[in-house]
Amino acid sequence: MTTGEAHNQLYEQSRSQFPVFNKALAHMAFMENAGGSQVPACVADAIRDHLLFNNAQLGAGHELSKRSTAVVEKAHNVVKTIMNAHGVGEVVLAGATSTLFAMLADSYRRSKRIHHGDEIIIHDSSHEANAGPWVRLAEETGAVVKWWRVKECPPFSTSMEDLQQLLTDKTKIVALPHVSNLLGEVLDIAAVVRAVRDGPAGGTTRVVADGVAYAPHLPMDMNAWGVDWYGFSVYKTWGPHMAALYGSHSAFQDLKKAGPNHYWIPGTDVPRKFELGGPAHEGCAGIVALSRYFQFMAAQSPGSQPAHSSSASDGGAAADLDRGTVEAAYATFRHMEAPLQAQLIDCLNQHPDVTIVGPQTADTASRVATVSFVHKTKTSDELDAAIHRAGFAIRHGHMYAMRLTERLVDLQYVRSPGDGVVRISLLHYNTPEEVQQLVNALDKML
Repeated sequence: MTTGEAHNQLYEQSRSQFPVFNKALAHMAFMENAGGSQVPACVADAIRDHLLFNNAQLGAGHELSKRSTAVVEKAHNVVKTIMNAHGVGEVVLAGATSTLFAMLADSYRRSKRIHHGDEIIIHDSSHEANAGPWVRLAEETGAVVKWWRVKECPPFSTSMEDLQQLLTDKTKIVALPHVSNLLGEVLDIAAVVRAVRDGPAGGTTRVVADGVAYAPHLPMDMNAWGVDWYGFSVYKTWGPHMAALYGSHSAFQDLKKAGPNHYWIPGTDVPRKFELGGPAHEGCAGIVALSRYFQFMAAQSPGSQPAHSSSASDGGAAADLDRGTVEAAYATFRHMEAPLQAQLIDCLNQHPDVTIVGPQTADTASRVATVSFVHKTKTSDELDAAIHRAGFAIRHGHMYAMRLTERLVDLQYVRSPGDGVVRISLLHYNTPEEVQQLVNALDKML
């Protein structure tokens, strides 16, 4: 088998795990992955099986309840492995990252740790999920919001020096996206944490990072980064419609009297104190089964041993997921995504009427395969409709980064918040053939 044939086989192996590509999307290329990924059969099967065979409330002591309880506990451990969070913190599960960040900000309100005159720094490319709750917290407490803004011209990059100038001894929160879901730029989260720790307020400032647009592309590492709070959406990383919020042990200690769950649950009972109503049990079953997909894709990585199974759905219970497998799977994902990203960026850079809103390079250290652009004479709405007609599922608009989009309107790069940008978001299961077909269509439109 040639190198090219082996590379193409990677895409075939990945897509074989997703029934949607054989049926519902047989005649459409799905490139709106930043809004939510597709789900492998092993995850959907596990959700169904849990509802049919293990559906019981937790902690009741009978056999069915014990099985359900074990699934929920294992889901937390799987997420901690994916995030490399063992030993440094805990994870809270809920239906969406928006829910989790809103809960976090409200917990800070109840903790009374944020006072009049304190300062909250928010990156202006943030998804509203990690901006709005902090703005509201500032309004309710009299704290001051300071905006860490991207540069005013393409590629709208972020400056660490700007952050350092914003930090004072009154800084309590720094909220930012690890990757903007509009710009696609990868920020150096470890450098952000170091800058905050070295800043005037030192360890009293908490860094709250939104990893939703990062997690589908690159491996998370709570042990290495030292971040205080970090959220991501499981449903954008091939899992059920759930999300996770990591908090370091010391960060949770800040809020030990402020968790939203019932009064008799002690604040030290984490994650339970922060999971009001509890996570969806069947969703937790899907998270556990997601281990199989990581294991399957890790086995496809160059130099790995041949996979024992041709499907992530084969076999019995999912084996425990280990960190080495997570890293190997992400290495496979990046190996598959890099050429797709280069194809798309190279195409857009060849059209003088197109402005890429974000890094204009395909360098995988600088950006992920979430690519936004605007056109000099054609509206984003017009291009979006044309791309849909050509057979590609994408979207246009503000991508919930409304504050950034409004600023881009003021800077006259975007026509209106509603028109926004055209966004094409790829994942490893997209193929070079799909992207080439998209490039061919774009060359005619742009």
